[in-house]
Order: sequence, then C-alpha cells, then structure tokens
Amino acid sequence: MNKNYIARMREKVGHEGMIFVSAYGVLWNEAHDAILLEKRWDSDAGWGFPGGYLEYKDSPMQAVIREFKEETNIDVEVIRVLGISTNITDKNSWGDAQETIGIGFEVKQVAGYLKKDGTETLDLQFVPIDPEPVMFVPQAQETMHRILTENEISDQPWLRENGE
Repeated sequence: MNKNYIARMREKVGHEGMIFVSAYGVLWNEAHDAILLEKRWDSDAGWGFPGGYLEYKDSPMQAVIREFKEETNIDVEVIRVLGISTNITDKNSWGDAQETIGIGFEVKQVAGYLKKDGTETLDLQFVPIDPEPVMFVPQAQETMHRILTENEISDQPWLRENGE
C-alpha cells in the first residue's frame, strides 16, 4: 500500500511541527435544510465534512473534488469558497505538532450516487441543520456554526484563526 503524503513527510521530520492544508466540501440537499456529512473511521464522536489533506501538486479545489469522490462516490463541482480556518496543535492524536489550514467549499453534485467507501467513511447522511449537527471535533463544530450563520446571510468567505 502506498503511504500518503503526510506519512511520507512524517518519516522525514518525525514529530516536529509541520503545516498541512486540507479541503472539505459542503453539499446541501435539494430543500437546503440538510448537509451531507460523514461518520469517520477515526472518531465516533459526531459528524465530519467530506474532505481531506492536499497531496503534493493538488490545488485545494482538486483536493475537495478528489476527496468527495473517494469518500462518497459523488462527483462534485466547486461553487464557492465558504471560508478559511487555521488550527495549531502541539500534539495531535498521533503525537505530532501540526498547523492545519482548512479551506471550505460549497459544492454541487454533478454525477454519481451516494456510497460510503467503508474505509475512511463508515456512514453518510444528509443531516438536518436544525438542530445544528454535532461535529467530531471543536474546530468542525465552529465551522458548521459559521456555515449555518455567516455563509447563509452573506456570500463573503470568513477567516478563523487558531481554532477561534
């Protein structure tokens, strides 16, 4: 099995601080009252957005399209940028120092049908937004809140620094 970009880089630098960029997508249902979310393999504490880390030579838009296809079997097109966030941790769940720059995109389905991959994604559902869905980490919860409040009243993207 080929190691992913992060695993290859970690072999070189160990636990020292590194910067990674992730891209995730928000896909609304037709009624615009639910968002497609996933139950992840690495957490049973709530929902996550389909997405993942950029690989070398990926653009953020290419990454969200690729990750959506891998995790949901759906082909998507990027509609707009929702926001950018940063989160810094001295010790993530693998014991590594990391800064993650997350870029959120609103996407629309252009082909495919919903099918979980069974590896990274254990469940996929259009989760109603009222009440606000419970997300798997505090950063994702703050992102969900901003999507439901700020992005719904404005077409302007937001910037959230250091998990705030």
